[in-house]
Amino acid sequence: MAALPDFPWDKMLPYRERAAKHPEGVVDLSIGTPVDPTPRFVREALAAASDAPGY
Repeated sequence: MAALPDFPWDKMLPYRERAAKHPEGVVDLSIGTPVDPTPRFVREALAAASDAPGY
């Protein structure tokens, strides 16, 4: 079985820096277990997209 390649975290840095400038800040889902509730707007966006017919 082939191993998955390493994830290029360094390529994500510019996007994280841009997101950090937003008033609500960054939602870091990359490590650990979330300790805060998922914001309502995120749950609503996920629910709205859940019936999409493709990727």
